[in-house]
Amino acid sequence: MKLSVILPCFNGSATLAVQLEALTRQDWPGGWEVIAVDNGSTDNSLEIVRRYQDRLPGLKIVQAYTPGTKRLGVAHSYNTGIKAATGDAFVFCEADDEVAPGWLQAMGEALADHPFVVARLEHRKLNPPWVLPPSTEGERYSGLSRASTPPYLEWGSGAAFGLQRSLYMALGPLSVEFPMSHDMEYCWRAQAAGYSLYLEPRAVVHYREKTRLKARFLQGCNWAIDDTRLERHYGVEPPRFALLRHGAYMLRMMPLGLGVALAATTGRVEAKRSLADWIWNFGWAVGKARALMQAPGPSRLPWSRARQ
Repeated sequence: MKLSVILPCFNGSATLAVQLEALTRQDWPGGWEVIAVDNGSTDNSLEIVRRYQDRLPGLKIVQAYTPGTKRLGVAHSYNTGIKAATGDAFVFCEADDEVAPGWLQAMGEALADHPFVVARLEHRKLNPPWVLPPSTEGERYSGLSRASTPPYLEWGSGAAFGLQRSLYMALGPLSVEFPMSHDMEYCWRAQAAGYSLYLEPRAVVHYREKTRLKARFLQGCNWAIDDTRLERHYGVEPPRFALLRHGAYMLRMMPLGLGVALAATTGRVEAKRSLADWIWNFGWAVGKARALMQAPGPSRLPWSRARQ
């Protein structure tokens, strides 16, 4: 079984070489290739990739961005890479992470038996000690999470996907309608179609967290907007008075934020960690409020079908 490693990139020059070096240490006896997908980078990302032309098997660079058009997200880059891939299965990784030794071997062995494989994420290696996964997302970093809304399906990070070509052909491309939650949508789509997700704990991806507070806030905000849109897309309606209840929750968060901000001025690791966690979660709360104020679009797949 030949594997195609799909590596999307947009202005990733600060971290890209770390991932490419990690890929040079991978091996798979069935044969493999690397498809680097550039989404219109304006830095020297392409130059960095070309340095590995003789060090990575079958390295191919493809363009996902058409000048003069709207730049689509990472889901579009993955779909573009898959179109250029010749493997029997696809393994995803990203330009700001680092795959651990043995990652490709473990993913290949798992994909020989399972159509949808998810690697385990590890976040300590590439991040300062005060950065931890947001409390609402903590389980995801050991593998799979389960959605807190009906029908409580599992999902994993798109930065750690492995897909058999036959599954991708059956499900279709990743959705570009959900730039932040395309991975959750694809996991839900797969389970609704009768597939299960297989966690391969031997396959590890070192995941890079956001360290700037503004970036953490925006990530939380954007994820909340996309996740709420995704729930509505699949027929999950918010509870009655959801916006009013959420507003009260945000008001309760405010004094807590002031407290953790004052504590963080001491420079203590635990205090900085609490602030980073609060920033992300407050961003999520703001994004959730914005999403609840938006008019819902038409549902595509009622959960009654997903449970079948």
